[in-house]
Amino acid sequence: MIKRFNDIKVSYIPDTTVEINNKSYLIHKVIEGEDILVDTDGKYPTLKEVVKKSPYRINYNPNDCGGCNFEHVTYDYEVELKKKYLNDLFKNFHLKNIDFIESKEYLNYRNKTIMTYKLSKAKRVVCGLYEEYSHDILPTTNNILQSKKSNEIIVKLNEILTKYKIKPYDEKTNDGVLKHVLVRYGFNSKEIMLVLVTNGEILPARNNILKDIKNLNLGITTIVQNFNPRKTNVVLGEKQKILDGPGFIYENIGDYKFKISPQSFFQINTKGIETLYNTAIKKADLKKNELLIDAYCGVGTISIFASKYVQKVIGVELNKNAVNDAKINAKINNINNVEFICDDATNYITNLAKYKNKVDAVIMDPPREGSTKAFINAVSYLEAKKVIYISCNPETLKRDLYMFFDNDYVLESITGVDMFPRTIHLENIAVLKRDPEIDELEELVKKNNTKKYNENKIKYVPKADIEMMREDRYEATGNKKQKKFRY
Repeated sequence: MIKRFNDIKVSYIPDTTVEINNKSYLIHKVIEGEDILVDTDGKYPTLKEVVKKSPYRINYNPNDCGGCNFEHVTYDYEVELKKKYLNDLFKNFHLKNIDFIESKEYLNYRNKTIMTYKLSKAKRVVCGLYEEYSHDILPTTNNILQSKKSNEIIVKLNEILTKYKIKPYDEKTNDGVLKHVLVRYGFNSKEIMLVLVTNGEILPARNNILKDIKNLNLGITTIVQNFNPRKTNVVLGEKQKILDGPGFIYENIGDYKFKISPQSFFQINTKGIETLYNTAIKKADLKKNELLIDAYCGVGTISIFASKYVQKVIGVELNKNAVNDAKINAKINNINNVEFICDDATNYITNLAKYKNKVDAVIMDPPREGSTKAFINAVSYLEAKKVIYISCNPETLKRDLYMFFDNDYVLESITGVDMFPRTIHLENIAVLKRDPEIDELEELVKKNNTKKYNENKIKYVPKADIEMMREDRYEATGNKKQKKFRY
């Protein structure tokens, strides 16, 4: 059965909600104001036809991308949607403007490709990404987000795997050999890493497969077999074997060179990395005499970029492999004022605060779930004058900003950076500074209560006393400072 819906409403995520038989369903890849036909047969209703098309709609092949949200619209329109989303999300913060930096490239920009495998009806090894609402794999070898070189490698590799009858892993039966293939491509260095993720250490015809891959002369500089026997959606296992080359690649970003291992976290948009980090460092307004903490530092990219602007950088990262790579990266680039610590960022910052240490600035780039209350409280105890919060999730950034406000930080600016074109995801740079009024009031409280606030006994003035000072100031002058982040 076909049903028509006119003048549809669409939020930031390009879906519209339709009511069919008293149930709500999402219809994807639509644009505000369009008239559409929906096919209600099958397990879920699907978009049949766009009757009245938006002027922003473009032609696309749904099999050419997994994870794309905006492949059906022009990039200019996508940028406008992202700008509106950020301005709507942070409107209560009363910022004059939210800057937005567009991506230099919006297609074939990803430096990392991960493919999942299955056996086709014709008994050929095929790969792709999971279909929505299921674990069925939609075959694709020409993903519009992945690098062209990665797509080329995947096509040739699939022919070799079919030739040697390599059985893909079946998650239902826990049987089969090949789980995933990972390709890392150095856009600047042109180095390429190929990782075969297998269900255990056995890979039939391994030497022949290796020989055929090398004979293709695709520019692959290292090949790794990763063992992942667990029933999990985590792609890589803990153990691996280097089949060819050094087991890692190098990539050049700006003036620096970075070592990248199979498990390394590295921003997937190579051409956008330099823009993102240079923007963050410029916003930080770092000084040569300052101590900087780089929390969630990964392989040390931000630490190394920032090192020439400060006296010292301490990078903190929980992943041991990433810390090892970070130390190597500092050595490769002759950076001597960076120290990397393997620890949970919250734990490390909290311990610094416990021992009454101080830092001048904090740069933090947490995972999508954001930071923690304990971490943010500890940053305040360290009396960091400024915080640069790089976030890949605006929603958790907003949540965490309120916790910074509770610790008397003022929001200076937010900048959106489009590191993930054709998807709903965004990088954001938020700049926070310690409210200068706090230092002034703390000094007044300590001056008036010298005995109570003996520096050897207590370092920080309780917030209740600060608020009392604010009230006293208000009663005396009638002018109580209004923070621009209050809502």
